[in-house]
Amino acid sequence: MRARARRRGPRTSGPSLSGLLAGVTVGLFTIVLLLQHANVFAVTRFVFFTAVVVTLPGFALWRLIGNYGRNLVEDIAAGFAVGTAVQIIVYLASASIGLQAWSWVWAPVALVIAFIDRDVRARVWRRVETPVRPLQAWLLALGTMTVALITFRRGPGAFLPAYTDPLRSYPDLAFQQALAASAKYDVPVEALWLGGEPMKYHTFFHQSAAATAWGTRIDLTDLIHSLTWLPLFLAGCGLIFALTTRFAPTAETGATWAGPLAVLVAGLGGVVQPFETVGLSAISTAATAYMNPTQNLGILMIVAISIVAVDLLRSESPRSRWVLLVLFVLIAAGAKSTVLPLVGLGFAFAFVHLGMVRQQTRTAMLGGLLTFGVFLAALLAIFGGNTWGTVVKPFHTFVQLAPYATIQSSPNAQLLSALTMLLSWALAVGGMWFLGRKWRDVGVAFLMGCAVAGLLATLLTTQASNSQLYFVRTGFPLAAVLASVGLANLVGRLGDRRGVALVGAAGLLGLIGFAIARSQTADTAGIKSAWVWTLAAVVVVGVLVSLAWKGFRRPGHVGVAFVAAAVTAGMVGATLVPLQTIYSDEAIRGIFPKPLSGGATTAEADAARWLRENSNPDDLVATNAHCIVQRDGMCDSRHFWIAALSERRVLLEGWAYTSQANRTALINNANPVQVPYWNREVMVANDAAFKAPSEAAMQRLRSANVRWLFADRRAGEISPLLKDFVSIRHATLDVTIYELK
Repeated sequence: MRARARRRGPRTSGPSLSGLLAGVTVGLFTIVLLLQHANVFAVTRFVFFTAVVVTLPGFALWRLIGNYGRNLVEDIAAGFAVGTAVQIIVYLASASIGLQAWSWVWAPVALVIAFIDRDVRARVWRRVETPVRPLQAWLLALGTMTVALITFRRGPGAFLPAYTDPLRSYPDLAFQQALAASAKYDVPVEALWLGGEPMKYHTFFHQSAAATAWGTRIDLTDLIHSLTWLPLFLAGCGLIFALTTRFAPTAETGATWAGPLAVLVAGLGGVVQPFETVGLSAISTAATAYMNPTQNLGILMIVAISIVAVDLLRSESPRSRWVLLVLFVLIAAGAKSTVLPLVGLGFAFAFVHLGMVRQQTRTAMLGGLLTFGVFLAALLAIFGGNTWGTVVKPFHTFVQLAPYATIQSSPNAQLLSALTMLLSWALAVGGMWFLGRKWRDVGVAFLMGCAVAGLLATLLTTQASNSQLYFVRTGFPLAAVLASVGLANLVGRLGDRRGVALVGAAGLLGLIGFAIARSQTADTAGIKSAWVWTLAAVVVVGVLVSLAWKGFRRPGHVGVAFVAAAVTAGMVGATLVPLQTIYSDEAIRGIFPKPLSGGATTAEADAARWLRENSNPDDLVATNAHCIVQRDGMCDSRHFWIAALSERRVLLEGWAYTSQANRTALINNANPVQVPYWNREVMVANDAAFKAPSEAAMQRLRSANVRWLFADRRAGEISPLLKDFVSIRHATLDVTIYELK
């Protein structure tokens, strides 16, 4: 009996009924969002697969390997992260031998072990140690649902239903779907839209989507456009909350609001928007959670890595948590290329910190070596040494970002743009300056290293389409955690556990003040007036809240109350414009992308789906559709939807986002989606079959192993003579599909 008691550890407690009700509310909210653009049968299968095949066995492994059990929010979110990571590894192994349809089998095996073995069952299914408090649970639920609703409103709500309106699409999602289609059959993933050219890219999200497609038999269109983004996003929010609670324990400070605030700031904040007519580029998780699923997975991985790394750096047992760290680092290597450089500098900061305080540096050194080794291997094996157009060009970012375009006539335009962006970022994470004694924590040093790495990489490099911003976007959730912890530390100096009232009032007034300030800049030129109004709003909020705080005879110094209110106003006020996007289409400028032209009509999409159902996975298709926009000799080559929907290789559809396109753009300092196709011989032979068909043209396609011709009337004129050389197999309003024999 004594041995069993030692194995099970100290007595633990369960979550409160009110806290569980908050969790159920988030679950029902999630189901409602999923049902908006997917039928009930697809949603049922997806929820079952996500819960039972991914999260539940991941939950068991998280608790068994890491000996975790703090609270259900952390365990469920981390369980999803672990389950996703294991699913990707198992899928890669099974797909390499043609058994990808059975990659889900690992889940029931893990669950059987978790239920049958007595010791394992005792460790996995024990009660939590520190359940989330009711107020904390409801604040977290409110913050998470708010962020998810805005992401949905400007994601699926703006772009779906997919492939029905050619004027309302987002080509990058078709790109993601085409990669997922390749992941269903190919190891490694190929560029289906360019004849199966090797694709040196972070493709682990696509393997995860392919595994889900095989396990649920849900169409990739539903998975990519409607379903997969939401559990990834919600799990990321849960882990941000869990990471915050490691630094701002409510038992000591009463800061039940710190974790939920971190979720809100990470989801919608990051950039104060002082201008009414100019939007500064967003770095919040909501801005990319739907449009960039690889970033969504990357955020989940870097926060999961941070949780385990912080616990290891603090010398918290058991050592088996290294297994979880290795697992997350391996998946991060192929999830998003920006993650591991940030983690590496985080371990470097931790190493220096531990050395300065004369503590054991072994964990930080091993973590850094692990990160560097995996990153180097990924750079060679996954990315083929390709930097994807990244160029070291210090501070060029400030030329690419607003408000430079509006003030470029000024001799100090780049400097003013730099000051604007840095000030807007600093106000949004003002709490970081008040960490105080938290600086003695090696975990804070690690998170600070990650956040600083993201900022430096953004400022010192440049990429096409401002893609260097993904460095700071990847590190921003960790900065949001530090900012919320710092604010909790600052409010804690007042010595009043009701500091939530000050934070709530200052946050609300900050939103109102920033809204008034922005409205005053609509008819003004330059940047000075906007910043005067914005900073004035911060000061006014600080004065009003601090005076009210003392008026109600609350403890603490009035100066501390003023600073705390001003910092809160800046952090919460940075969420203003994303919040306004719920009702304002104008507010999305610089925050969320707008629908673009160049998508597929319903008839075109149906034709591509027919081709998928009536061809073999190894078949090659030729098409005359290459550009989503073409004018004045310019071709936007982000044409991916034929490959995405047919799940077949296309000899030449588009050529954007390939290694060769990026290299060409880098050499010529051009936009990578507008560079001309480099193999003119292939393009001439491809297009001749549709415009001037002949037996010789058909023979050239046969020599390239083309079997199908996807003739799109909206992409250009189709010769009536084509039917004399091939067999018509399917016809819709916009497309005719021919078979070449």
